[in-house]
Order: sequence, then structure tokens, then C-alpha cells
Amino acid sequence: MSAFLGFGTALPEHVVEPAAAVASLRRVWPRLPAASPSDAVTRHTVEPLEGVLSRRTLSQAMRAYADHAPRLAEQASRRALAAAGVEPSEIDMVISVSCTGYMVPSLDVQLAREMGMRADIIRLPITELGCSGGSAAIAAAHRHLTAYPRAHVLVVAVEVCSLSFRSDDRSLDNLTAALVFGDGAAATVMSGDRADGLHLVNAASRLVPNSSSVLGFDLRDSGFHIVLDRRVPRLVEASLAGAVADFRARHRIDSLDFYAVHAGGPRIFDAVQSALRLGDDALAVSRRVFREVGNLSSASILFSLAALPETPGHGLAMAFGPGVTIELAHLHRGPRD
Repeated sequence: MSAFLGFGTALPEHVVEPAAAVASLRRVWPRLPAASPSDAVTRHTVEPLEGVLSRRTLSQAMRAYADHAPRLAEQASRRALAAAGVEPSEIDMVISVSCTGYMVPSLDVQLAREMGMRADIIRLPITELGCSGGSAAIAAAHRHLTAYPRAHVLVVAVEVCSLSFRSDDRSLDNLTAALVFGDGAAATVMSGDRADGLHLVNAASRLVPNSSSVLGFDLRDSGFHIVLDRRVPRLVEASLAGAVADFRARHRIDSLDFYAVHAGGPRIFDAVQSALRLGDDALAVSRRVFREVGNLSSASILFSLAALPETPGHGLAMAFGPGVTIELAHLHRGPRD
């Protein structure tokens, strides 16, 4: 098992309340109805709402990403290190995750320099896994720690989803993204050398057949255009039960006491709840995370993990991304079995 030693999160200063978002989006979609209380989502963005809604080129979006993403990643990372009681010089590997911008060298180079990490750290940037990236990153950290249990791995996911909004794109995909995605970063420090607390026991990934066209980004001259097909929740519901059953059988997981789900939105939560036949309270933590910060893509699963109560027992983390990919992680809180 590998242990989560501490978590840290960071949100930008601009807060977008549901009513303000709907009012502004009516410029693009005049018939957009008011948000119902059950759909109300507060989000944070790196720019004021007027800036988010303005037209920008791909070059302008990438410059904005380079201005904001490293700062948010550093804030979340410093908070995770402080919570873990680990110094930057003790980090042996950095796994950085982001799908909403592109930097070469990757942002972990700037992060290592600003935080004073060693020159011999191992770096693994993950850029194309979308919303499942955070879950895939902790799985990669876990596999590294299986081989090097005394190492310390920093996982940091940062997303600036607001830069992907296209005011000239009147598609339903763009509207859905505009109503649910926010900006932010989350980080965790992991190690194999701790006896208690929250642990990752096993992880797995599964591709849903014939689903590669329903979720992702279409990169054009004008920037990132989101692909967010309305069939995604149905695909999750149809595929999840079998994936979880196989995972539990392979790793002999008899019972589950808590859940952490990537905060994809109400329809994703409903699909998970229906597929696994869960009670109304099973996803309460993840639903609350979504209401408070929206969908933060790869960072969402780390926000959900950080918000878990100190419930002992076995848990299941789930995230869904382009592919369509299902990422699963077996969690355990308490002394090692």
C-alpha cells in the first residue's frame, strides 16, 4: 500500500456565482433558463467573468495558462507539503497533470525551481488524460512506491478550464462546459512508508469500447473546443458495474465503506449511483465538492479525496476521462491490514 501523507488545494480569486454565470451566458445562448437550486454550482476562475467570455486566440490562451497554472500548482503543492510535514528537498518524484494548457518545458520544471526541489527528481508530466488524469497520476505514484517504498512522490493537478470557453461556439458541448467547469489545482504527497491514515491499495484502468469520440478536445486554430457528448453518463452507467465487479473480485474487496468520485456533475453522479446501486448519501462528499468548486477536470478527484471524512474502512475512488476511460482505486483508511 502507498499512503497519502497530505493534501493541498488552491483556487483562483475570481468567484462565479450561478446566477451571474447564467446571465452572462445568455449573450451566447439567449434562451438559456435560470439555474435551478439543485443545479447551482459556484466556480472560481483565473480571470473575471468578462475576461472568460471574451474571444481569444490559441496563443493568448496559452500565455494566460503559463501565467496562472504554475502559480496555482505551486500554491496547492506547498499546502500539500505542509500538511504532510515534508520538505521540498525530500521529494523524489513529481507527477504533474494538466489537459487545459501546454508548456514545454512542462510546468513541473518551474515548480521544482520555485520550490527548491533537488535537481535529480524524477518528473512525469501527464497531459492528455483529461478528467481521469488525477486518478491515473496517483495510480502511477502508487506503482512507483511499490518499487521504492521510502520515496516521496508529489502529485499535482492544475486546470484552467475557463480558457477553453469559446464565445463563438454555440454547441451544446460548449454550453455544458461553461456551466460546470472551473479553475483550480490540487496536490498530494504520497509515500509507501507510513502505517496508518488513508492508503491506496490497488488501482486499475479500463477503456469503454467504441467511445473515443464522445469526450475530449478538438484542437483548432482558435483554441481548444470541448467534446462533451450527452451520451457520456449513459456510457458510464452501462460500463461501470462490470468494471467495478471485476476490480473487486480481482483484489478480493468484500465491502466498501466510502466513495470518492471525480466531480463530473450531477448526471455523472446519478450514473454512478444507479450503476452501483448506492444510497443517496454515498456520494455526498463528491457532490458537495462539485457544488462548491464545479468540475476541475483532473484536479477534481484530489479535491474529493481531500474532503473525505476520517471514516475507517475500505473505499473506492472513481474518475472518468477521454477514451472513455474508467479509473478505479481501492482505498483504505486506518492501520494496515
